[in-house]
Amino acid sequence: MSSAYQYYLLTLLVFFGVNTIACWSLNLQYGVGGVMNFAFIMFQSAGAYIGGVLTLGPSTGASFQRYILGATLPFPLPWLLAAAAGGVLAWAVGSFALRPARRDFQAMVMLVVSIIASTLVLTEASWFNGQNGIAAVPKPFESRLNLGEVPYGWFYVAMTAVVVAGVYGLVHRITGSPWGRQLRAMREHPDALASLGVNVRAESMKVYVLGGALAALSGAILVQFIGAWSPGSWSTGETFLYFVAIIVGGVGNNFGAMLGAALVLGVFEESLRYLPSFGYAGLAEAVQFMLLGVLILVFLWFRPAGLVPERRRRLARAQPAPAAAAGSLAAEAGQSPAVSP
Repeated sequence: MSSAYQYYLLTLLVFFGVNTIACWSLNLQYGVGGVMNFAFIMFQSAGAYIGGVLTLGPSTGASFQRYILGATLPFPLPWLLAAAAGGVLAWAVGSFALRPARRDFQAMVMLVVSIIASTLVLTEASWFNGQNGIAAVPKPFESRLNLGEVPYGWFYVAMTAVVVAGVYGLVHRITGSPWGRQLRAMREHPDALASLGVNVRAESMKVYVLGGALAALSGAILVQFIGAWSPGSWSTGETFLYFVAIIVGGVGNNFGAMLGAALVLGVFEESLRYLPSFGYAGLAEAVQFMLLGVLILVFLWFRPAGLVPERRRRLARAQPAPAAAAGSLAAEAGQSPAVSP
């Protein structure tokens, strides 16, 4: 296989890992906890920005780009601090966005916050370098390993795979735990759960913060691979791509979220890149979003549970008492059960 094909393949694998972590994050928030995070892309973008500037060093007047919070931290601190920043940002947004009791009101507040944040980043050149974003982001261990582009790419794939495995272990443990069952109860019947004395807003905040941290982590992994961060690539519409992915794959199912990331954010998007250009500028992107809308409508109509539906856990039937079981067997045999003295 040529170097070009190898680099294309490893790029797809890194993007698949990043998208899988992001889909697990949104699936934990929406698919399990019922929190409709319409500001999801904001947390991923914030994690990418933090992960980038913490490796670029302090911003100076001689540099061609301006940013804040510049530092030169060793790996894996940029990834960890990016995740922490995503959690803090989620707590700040959730402190007022989760205040309304209705989920649709919460979603609208988050959408407005995402739009405001996107506008602020694009217009504030002194903090975020405006539309140019940041570039020349160093890659972890690149200078020490002294590898070629393709060998280092496979090394980055291995690092991403380790993080993906760790995140899967975390979300799998959560969704199968008593807290995971409580989150599902909150998703289905928040009022009933509140009547049992559970603080629904506090539980929503917990899953919102955790999902925000994982989303930011995925952004940090991506930005250090591609070496650049551009605010135009993290538009509000990208949030709905992740919603489409988990709906197609299967809401509430970790494997379904991963499958949706592979199909919608991998196969579907990549296949559209090979379509011939047509019409005016921007028409191809508009058609892409239109096709995604059609896709989600088809799945909501014909297969609302997704390709891999959420598993319903059934409680085992209670076993009959020994005396009752003996009486039942004796009755089937046409005898009266023996009575102990």
